[in-house]
Amino acid sequence: MGADQRLPATADPSGEPAPAMIACPSCSQLVPVGSPYCPYCCGADGRRGALMRGAMLGWLFGFLTGGLASAAWSSYVGPEQTTWTPVLMTTFGCAAAGVIIGMIVNWRR
Repeated sequence: MGADQRLPATADPSGEPAPAMIACPSCSQLVPVGSPYCPYCCGADGRRGALMRGAMLGWLFGFLTGGLASAAWSSYVGPEQTTWTPVLMTTFGCAAAGVIIGMIVNWRR
C-alpha cells in the first residue's frame, strides 16, 4: 500500500492552504470566515441583503405608524363611527409605504 495521496481538508488542489470556511446560517453555503456577508444570500456586493433588511424595518415602522394613526383617527371620530375599511387601509398603506421608503433608503447607502 502506498502513501495516501489525498490533500488535507485545509488545502486546495494546488497544495496551498485554503482559507477557513464557515457555513452561512441562512443558506448553508460555505463562505470565507472574514466575509462581511454571504454572496449567495446578499448578492455579489451585499446590496440585496441591505434592501431586504430595509424593507423589513420599513414594514415594521410603517405598520406601527399606521396603527397609531388609525388609533388616533378612531379616537377622534369615535368608536361608533369607525369602520374596518379605513382602519385597515391606513394601517397597511403605511406599512407598504414603509417598505418602499426602507428599500429606497438602504439602496442609496
